[in-house]
Amino acid sequence: MIAEERRAILLKELNDNGYIQATELADRLHLSAATIRRDLSFLEKQGLCFRKHGGAIRSAQGVTLELPYETKQRRKIAEKKRIAEAAARLVQDGDTLILDAGSTTYALALLLLSKQRITVVTNDLQIACKLASNPNIRLICTGGIARASVFSLQGSQVESFVKDISVDKTFLGADAIHSDNTVANVNFEEVPIKQAMLRAAKRVFLLADSTKFDKTGFVKVCDLSDVDAIITDSGIPPEKLAQYQSLGLNVVVV
Repeated sequence: MIAEERRAILLKELNDNGYIQATELADRLHLSAATIRRDLSFLEKQGLCFRKHGGAIRSAQGVTLELPYETKQRRKIAEKKRIAEAAARLVQDGDTLILDAGSTTYALALLLLSKQRITVVTNDLQIACKLASNPNIRLICTGGIARASVFSLQGSQVESFVKDISVDKTFLGADAIHSDNTVANVNFEEVPIKQAMLRAAKRVFLLADSTKFDKTGFVKVCDLSDVDAIITDSGIPPEKLAQYQSLGLNVVVV
């Protein structure tokens, strides 16, 4: 288990329970207590928890770290598939699209193989590999610097490329959706890329499973009012759905 995955598990424990007992969690994960303590020290330096004797307590509700790609793909598989199916129904033959990097947009990419004459722009290497062999899809990769573990391209080259194009639809992912109705990201270097993707499209759809709501990311990407629709699963808290509907936000629940 790599450090990013361990720390994401620790943060989930903090979010769910409010505290971590280091030796108990070490036994459960088959890790050493020293490894857990080192990870907790790292999280404390990031302001995500407070170390206490034998463990730690959370410093803020819902803070998350970026997960490796393969870890994301194993989470909420059925929910992401339903979200992707709803998103795919919005794609028409001949459309030009931007697919943001992420496991939910990857699930959407798998459903685009039956479409005809579509153009897909992406900074996700996994999506690019999946679509590259399909003669019905015109695939455009943004270029940029590859990021280890998450298989996305980032850097000023990506932002510059996206700024110069115009597409019919952007399908955007999210690390977190704050209680103040803003979309946030863990990796600040991706934020200007996502914002360029927003501006490049006539219509923008946010693909976010229900675990993303009321989590906390580091950097704001946009307001929920900046997207044309939010597509999520039925695990969204009813009070959150009611709040969004009262604000006139278009929420598609699958």
